[in-house]
Amino acid sequence: MSEECATTPRALWLLLIAGPAIAAAEQQANFVLVRQACSMHRNIALYAVVVVAILLTIATAMIGVSIWRRTGTDWPTEAGDLANRIRFISVLGILSSAMSFLVIVAQGIATVNFDPCQL
Repeated sequence: MSEECATTPRALWLLLIAGPAIAAAEQQANFVLVRQACSMHRNIALYAVVVVAILLTIATAMIGVSIWRRTGTDWPTEAGDLANRIRFISVLGILSSAMSFLVIVAQGIATVNFDPCQL
């Protein structure tokens, strides 16, 4: 991804919402797969969904870190320049991915601890 493409408003906003979208997709995929896992008595598909979601969330955070480092590693201030805005949204994207990571890990812990046939 080129620097101009990574810092367009659309790409930056996608970075901000990617983490929560991944967490929502992981939860929805597990809801869909839980009946199949119960009938087959195998949780592999549920575990795979959690692992893929964790990896995607980490990748999203790393993209945010990469953009933040390219625009300077200073913490965003109240200045109105373009680089400061890009740093601000990239830091929000990193924090959004971190919170989504915690949600996915919590759901993953529940997936490991509970049998899919439990109600």
